[in-house]
Amino acid sequence: MPKRMTPEKVIDIIWFSVALTFCWPLPINSSGTRILVHKILQISSVISACMLLLPLLYSIYLHLDDIIIVSECICLFLGVSQAVVQSIICLINHDSLQHVVEEMIICVKQAREYERDIFSKHIARCSVFYASSIMCIYLAATAFSIGPAILPLSFPSEAEYPFRVNYTPVYVIIYMQQSILSYQCVAHICLSMFGSLLFWFTAARFQCLAMELKKTSDVSTLIVCVEKQLHLRRYAKEVVNNFRFIVLYAIGVSTSALTLCGIILLVDVPPMVKIQFVTVCFTVLTEIYVYAWSADYMKDMSINVSRSAYDIIWYKQKLEMQKNLLTVLECQEPITLSVSCIIPELSLRYFCSYLSNTFSIFTTLRIVIEDNAE
Repeated sequence: MPKRMTPEKVIDIIWFSVALTFCWPLPINSSGTRILVHKILQISSVISACMLLLPLLYSIYLHLDDIIIVSECICLFLGVSQAVVQSIICLINHDSLQHVVEEMIICVKQAREYERDIFSKHIARCSVFYASSIMCIYLAATAFSIGPAILPLSFPSEAEYPFRVNYTPVYVIIYMQQSILSYQCVAHICLSMFGSLLFWFTAARFQCLAMELKKTSDVSTLIVCVEKQLHLRRYAKEVVNNFRFIVLYAIGVSTSALTLCGIILLVDVPPMVKIQFVTVCFTVLTEIYVYAWSADYMKDMSINVSRSAYDIIWYKQKLEMQKNLLTVLECQEPITLSVSCIIPELSLRYFCSYLSNTFSIFTTLRIVIEDNAE
């Protein structure tokens, strides 16, 4: 992405990266026909994904003695199931997602100069990483789709069907379905970019509000800032609620895939297979990192709004103003993404802990495999 990428352009790029998921909500003023077509496409994508889940399970059943095929099928099953679950969650939360996205677009259009400067700083900070991630993910899907042209495979996946597939029409249909589904699955991985976009945008709005709060000099402007803060906190909580279970399932998929990859890296398999699973490791870890980085920054900015009141020359203000500032300082509860008993708080600290636990699992697996080998 160019250094001077505008917020509108960033939104368009993220929309394009997740377009195949049909999870980006339609504009509020969309016609009834457009809404109907959108829902049909969402449901069709879920049905298409489910049509690959069963052949993958059938392939696992047929090749229980082949760890490579079983592992590849399980990884694909996890990826496709994630696409199904995320599509269903976004379908259920469509109205709420529509509201938060619409407010984001309106806010960007109406942003003042200093607000656009803050948006631009965040874009410059993240653009290279996000753009590189999106390109690598889609390149991986392309490599997966053209795999049969290079490798001795009939289809991109190792799925098995309980009927003959050597007829040309059947072969073409299955090949196209798996290829399209591969792009839809990576688009669902890019859904983390969508969630991250909303988290970064919310954090930027908190930062803009903190700057506005520092400039307050009377009760009336302070009341306006407090009202904006309360509205923004409600908005942030709505964003978090929309992505809470998407993140939870992504962490579950990531944990399962990393465990499976750890087994493959420790057993005697061809180097090319190990490279494939290392790629899977980096992909799922990047997905979790994208969520954690943006959620952690949003948490910090949500606290900084109240703390910015310290920067006001409060001791020169009237007594009523000082009392109101004290009320603002009491509201320092951060906005965090958490799931009771599972995710205490999604943050960079949590990601580091998650990464440490992953290496611990790899170490445990190595010990178990070595003991069994002896």
